[in-house]
Amino acid sequence: MKAICIDSSNKPENISEYEWVEEGRVYTITEVVEMGLQNGKLGIALEEIQLTDASAPYKYYSLERFLLVPENLSIKLKELSDEDMRDWQESSLKTIAKEIDAYEEDADLTNSI
Repeated sequence: MKAICIDSSNKPENISEYEWVEEGRVYTITEVVEMGLQNGKLGIALEEIQLTDASAPYKYYSLERFLLVPENLSIKLKELSDEDMRDWQESSLKTIAKEIDAYEEDADLTNSI
């Protein structure tokens, strides 16, 4: 299952930058668990980045930081001018992803557990 990070703020001090999520980046969820340190919240493990023992006591990323991306999501681009096309080609997918309105309450968690 894919998810886009919509909140990378408030990184705990003992988690390195190399183990922290990047806002606007799409990740693959490999596990969903109830978090031990935050009662009633769900945590996720990611394929692309993992928390190591150096980040203890943290083992999972909070699901609240992500918006689930449906497998069959398609985005239609309107007709672009030559200038817009050049700008688009020069920009990264990260920049485009940040421009998409994504809200936590729109996440569909129906099949996530």
